[in-house]
Amino acid sequence: MPSPARIVVIGAGVLGAALAHRLTDPAAASGPLPHVTVLDREAPAHGTSRWSLAWLNSNGVTDRRYHELRTGSLRAWARLARAADGRDWYRPVGNMRWSSPAAGDRDDTAREGPAARVRRLRDWGYPAELVPASRVAALEPALRLPADVREVAWYPEEGYVRTEPLVTGLLERVTHAGGEVRTGVAGHVVGLEHTARADSGPPEGSWTVRTADGGALHADAVVCCAGRWTPGVTAFAGAPVPLVDPVAAGSAAPGLVVRVGPARTPLTRVVHTPDVHLRPHDEAAGTVHLEAGDVHVDLHTPPDVLDHWAGTLLDRARALVPGLAHARVLERRVCVRPLPLDGLPVVGPLDPPGAGRGPYVVVTHSGVTLAAGLAELVAAELLTGDPQPALEPYRPHRPHRG
Repeated sequence: MPSPARIVVIGAGVLGAALAHRLTDPAAASGPLPHVTVLDREAPAHGTSRWSLAWLNSNGVTDRRYHELRTGSLRAWARLARAADGRDWYRPVGNMRWSSPAAGDRDDTAREGPAARVRRLRDWGYPAELVPASRVAALEPALRLPADVREVAWYPEEGYVRTEPLVTGLLERVTHAGGEVRTGVAGHVVGLEHTARADSGPPEGSWTVRTADGGALHADAVVCCAGRWTPGVTAFAGAPVPLVDPVAAGSAAPGLVVRVGPARTPLTRVVHTPDVHLRPHDEAAGTVHLEAGDVHVDLHTPPDVLDHWAGTLLDRARALVPGLAHARVLERRVCVRPLPLDGLPVVGPLDPPGAGRGPYVVVTHSGVTLAAGLAELVAAELLTGDPQPALEPYRPHRPHRG
């Protein structure tokens, strides 16, 4: 099967931008580069990517194969940062946590205490240690530990990315390499049409991607990186990929994100506590990103309840970061996260009934952690036609357990 000459990537979040960059990176190419067009109905990184905790980790995962996929992606992030000037967006600053996660914290499936987790991860070769409270001030000067905390789990190779400068920088490199980025009505996909053809078929490609402005793009391959919009986009091809319904009352897909500041002493690390998760947002402005595992909101939660929870998270953060004493809530948003039904990534080509090989789909809850690694693996599959063994457990045709 020849390498596709034209590829359309639907979605300009972290996943879509990382993949488009990999596909158009001359340093990663072993043959001719495809022409890549990135489509998004919104501005780049203005969906879930903009509000993600963006924590790079394999911390609360007990499935060993999935752990290896995630740690492989952590290494891929370091490679990408070296190749794409990660000074503005790559923050391998480490993560600390204490006590057990909140019972309702979907981001952490390992129900284990800090010592047990550190032992398990170290047995797997993952950098982790327990440090005494006396060391914490040197690791994170902005933090004031509760008096009853005697030790903290420290994961030195975790961190986060600043998603907006990341996506902006990667897409600039895509366009510099000859690719295109279309947003708004020109990037809003309203139809996908597939035409079966021989390998020597017409040069316009076997896919037609229709957009809301009346446009029609022809491509040899289409990759859906549309996040929460994946079911609708893949439905155009006759094979909708199911996700947890974000609109249903009580859905686990929405989560509250709060941005607060300014902090007198800037936070420098990722910090997970039983009451609130924190990371720096904009270091220069002293703003901090807050979430919590016990805050359950959905798309129907009234604004006054969201305001109450935002204030509660700020109060919790002030108790840990004295520099936030005079901070205020700057933004709060119910962010919808794409959640595959069994919690694991969905990666690979779809096969709509009677339609032959479908578009390629990439959707996962851990989109930021996995983006750099998946970009390398998916680009290899698309450009060489060779299946990547690391992706086999996550194919769309597996049973969806939910």
